[in-house]
Amino acid sequence: MENELKINDDVKILKLDVLKKNLKQNWVLDTDIWNEEFPHDYRFEDTYLQLSFVLRDFNMNELKHLISITNLFDIKNYNHEISTLINNYIKSCVDYLNHEIDGNTEEYFKKFNKNDNCFSYEKRIKDELNKYNIQYSVFFYGTLRSLEVREAVLGKDISKKMMDSATLKKYKVFKVKDAHYPLIKYTNNKKDIVYGIIAKKLSYNQIITLDKFEGKNYFRQFIKVSTNNNILDAQIYLPKANLISSEPWNYEDWYKNDMKKFFEKEFDLNGVK
Repeated sequence: MENELKINDDVKILKLDVLKKNLKQNWVLDTDIWNEEFPHDYRFEDTYLQLSFVLRDFNMNELKHLISITNLFDIKNYNHEISTLINNYIKSCVDYLNHEIDGNTEEYFKKFNKNDNCFSYEKRIKDELNKYNIQYSVFFYGTLRSLEVREAVLGKDISKKMMDSATLKKYKVFKVKDAHYPLIKYTNNKKDIVYGIIAKKLSYNQIITLDKFEGKNYFRQFIKVSTNNNILDAQIYLPKANLISSEPWNYEDWYKNDMKKFFEKEFDLNGVK
């Protein structure tokens, strides 16, 4: 689907996504590129980066945060400082690798000081990442539409000012088979409209909490929703292919008849059962 934010537990894929988004290259790399050894001289290829080396000190959450920053639709929210640092960092890594291939690493460190070599750039990116307080918007179409579930997951930190009603076109919500919560499907039908709410100005830690709650059967993706005649950027939790749908899901019916069952049988902060 268009504008998909690829979140993968494989660090190599996360690294590649960061590099693609920042360097604007549509790389398709084969698995040999990830090897610790140098199979051949990368200086003569567009994809000569040794990707097991770059971004080596970043953990998964930091890589995902970098991806989120560089995937923001709204250009005014784009962190150009981080983008510039990443570009300079990659160029510096390339230079370092080429010196290493030729056995001239000492020459590299003579050429670049402690502020502009590939190792110092990693620290500068991390420092900038810590300063950048990215805020997220998430469209809730299912159980999180209810105040009870939101407070059980996120506490009472989300004020009414952070919430707004919103709609999403060309999607439809269905029950998950043998469960008391829903999934959403893309229909490409303009007549299909999902009514929900958008939670705005969520913190990164709140997003991690939501990721944990949604569990292994859902993933986050960027979408655009409508609210008060405005189009807003948001994220949404989409189901993975292993979830099976049944009949259409109705929020009001669920709230009245099934919310209690959901809390009793499936609610789990470490991943909905």
